Amino acid sequence: MSLTTALIALAVIVLLMARRFAGEPLGARRLVVPPLILVVFGGYTLSHLHFSAVHSAAADGAVLGAGAVVAVLGGILRGLTVRVFVRNGHVWYRYTWITAVVWLALIVLRVGQLLAGRALGADQDVLSAGLLLILGLSFLGEAAIVGRRAIATGAPFAPRGARRDARSGAGRL
Repeated sequence: MSLTTALIALAVIVLLMARRFAGEPLGARRLVVPPLILVVFGGYTLSHLHFSAVHSAAADGAVLGAGAVVAVLGGILRGLTVRVFVRNGHVWYRYTWITAVVWLALIVLRVGQLLAGRALGADQDVLSAGLLLILGLSFLGEAAIVGRRAIATGAPFAPRGARRDARSGAGRL
């Protein structure tokens, strides 16, 4: 895994988790755009790798495919643990301690997938390059559930700048 990929993944996880544990207004763009950027960038990174042998390419594809399925399902599971509520007239969301447990379980599972991929002969460069794609798919799975639950509240998504307004005290009742 390149240092750049690892640092990007770590920065995204730390930033999103910190904000989401603190609770934040839920904007439709914030819910969907960052995961899509990760998926596109991860796909772009994968598309620039050279696949060497047929056996290795099959193993790479199988391990990446399994990782993608686990990522989406893990994101869906994580989305079920997120608290969705209405504040100041629009939807907010916050991670819970159960969300943290699911995150840790998914990280352990991902490490297990990488080790299994290595045992199957998958190319470690391919598996590492797929990290951002897998992370983005996981966030998209979470977004699908959180978005659906947000819509079910009947409150609108947060307008742009709602996070800034909440920090400054504007818009409070």
